[in-house]
Amino acid sequence: MQGIFASYARGWFVVAFSDEIAVGQSVRMRYFGEELVAFRGEDGVVRVLDGYCAHMGAHLGVGGKVVDNCIQCPFHSWRYAGNGDCVSIPYAKKIPVKARQRAWPTREINGVVLVHHDPEGKAPEYEIPAIADYGNPDWLPWTRNMYHVKTHPREIVDNLADKAHFPSVHRTEIDEFAFEVDGHTATQRAKGRAFLASGGVDVYSSTTTYHGPGYLLMRMDGAMKNYMIVAHTPVDQGSLDLRMGVMLKIAGDRARTEGIVGLYMANLKSGFEDDMKIWEAKLYREQPVLCDGDGPISQLRRWYKQFYVPTVDQPRADA
Repeated sequence: MQGIFASYARGWFVVAFSDEIAVGQSVRMRYFGEELVAFRGEDGVVRVLDGYCAHMGAHLGVGGKVVDNCIQCPFHSWRYAGNGDCVSIPYAKKIPVKARQRAWPTREINGVVLVHHDPEGKAPEYEIPAIADYGNPDWLPWTRNMYHVKTHPREIVDNLADKAHFPSVHRTEIDEFAFEVDGHTATQRAKGRAFLASGGVDVYSSTTTYHGPGYLLMRMDGAMKNYMIVAHTPVDQGSLDLRMGVMLKIAGDRARTEGIVGLYMANLKSGFEDDMKIWEAKLYREQPVLCDGDGPISQLRRWYKQFYVPTVDQPRADA
């Protein structure tokens, strides 16, 4: 990978669904080409640190023990707080100044755990907004799935502006389509008709927004009112983890809606798997030959590049 995409984007990225990290549990992770450890302290808060212990390199996520709100190395029992400081060495009188782990800014919101990545180590410039309906008893919890995809995140982000691929890939006709960017967000608004595998037609309207380079939230009104989250986080330069979830509003009877959500997710999975076949086999063209019906792909790409290089070096995304 060359050019600006030789590094990883800065922004918030999902590394787990909340219930995948229990109180007192440590989890080994690999993202951004690095080994990490996530753990949930006794206070219920998730922390994320660099994975390899500063002492002799043991992985804190492989046998590491959560003690109070710290992670204890399985090798020599060095203990690290959530800010990365070593707070205890059972056999030492003095803790070395360099005895610390890099701590990753971490948030937990909307049922997911996110870390902030910045190659320059800068503080976050934006936050992920709360979903007002998350946790509301009128809505089902996330039904979710995860894929490991051998592609670069830029391929997935392109879809937001790629109006022309919906009929070919997703059996959806777009009647109205609008796109806009605003700082760290890029938003698609659409109305159309989805032709279902069952033979039915779902007339829908949707608002879909990227909050930074790796967290997408869609709000759709159709046969069922729903939210969909799509979060893709680079594992290394050639692959990523893509987490998706759908949250349906209960329509009359909860049990009936719970029965529907499986079919709904099956349709979504089918669509993503069609995309994946293309993503994993295609070539990324820096300068594609576009026509007037393709959608604002060039504008989307200018917006996306701001997360890889300083914004001042990029042309305006709304130019």
